[in-house]
Amino acid sequence: MSPFIVGIAVFLLAGAACVALYLAISPQSRAVDERFADLAVRMRASQGALEGDLQDDSLLRMLFRWASKRVPPPNMDTPTGEKLHQTLAQAGFLKSSAPQTYRVIRVMLAIGCGVLGMLIGLVVHSSAAQPLLFGIAGIGIGIFVPAYYLGRRARLRQENISKQLSDVLDLLVVCVEAGMGLFEAIRIVGTECERHGQEIGTELNLVSADISAGASLGQALRGLAERTAVDDIKPLAATLVQSEQLGAQIGPALRSSSDALRQHRRIRAEEDAQKASIKILFPLVLFVLPAMIAVIVGPAMVSVLRTLTASGGG
Repeated sequence: MSPFIVGIAVFLLAGAACVALYLAISPQSRAVDERFADLAVRMRASQGALEGDLQDDSLLRMLFRWASKRVPPPNMDTPTGEKLHQTLAQAGFLKSSAPQTYRVIRVMLAIGCGVLGMLIGLVVHSSAAQPLLFGIAGIGIGIFVPAYYLGRRARLRQENISKQLSDVLDLLVVCVEAGMGLFEAIRIVGTECERHGQEIGTELNLVSADISAGASLGQALRGLAERTAVDDIKPLAATLVQSEQLGAQIGPALRSSSDALRQHRRIRAEEDAQKASIKILFPLVLFVLPAMIAVIVGPAMVSVLRTLTASGGG
């Protein structure tokens, strides 16, 4: 083979490698990747995050499937069903099957705790009434524990979102002032926050998915406020919608909202600090004050008793 043909072959191979490298790092490929990422966010928004493998055929999962087919789903049109749906959304359970899953877990836990309570009653007491009382107590515990866990999870998630909101607004300000649109800034900040395990990142990704699905910014932000039920998000959504409608700059509006949120957090911290002096009064009176009295008055009482005993003996 002549050197000329070898040189042409090497040149063509080098050119093909350069073209492949360009296509791999070109903006078009990044745009395709971002599009796939948006589609993944939509899938998660519509179906929810899958926890565990659905094909897992463990005994507990088979029992759960069997119970799901026999336990009637909750009626979401009633006030109780609407409240349950709001609480589940506030706790981060966004799947459409979350209400049915919650009911099945509650029923199974009530039955399990009831049976366990009856067994404990049979072991501890021999009479027939005691196991029944233990079983009723176990059923009550099984019904109460899921509701308590759900409410506590919702409150903790709301507190975390409220704490993370001001920092997220600063990131949105940086992105908007760098030349990005508000939708693109929400998508990027939401992705980064979710990657760091922050609850507000999931909510921002849902906002981005709503806008991608055709909803307006106002509708998406109002949905965010309804899902999270955080008081600080409602005025923020109103400010952003008003700024968009009036054609004002989004950056100053976000910066002023971030400053207002920090001021509110500072005020709430001062209120909590002032309430601490009142809240600590009851533990002091109940626990610390009796111990101090015993330490101070105890030796004097011992001396008085010894004196009275000595005088009585004399």
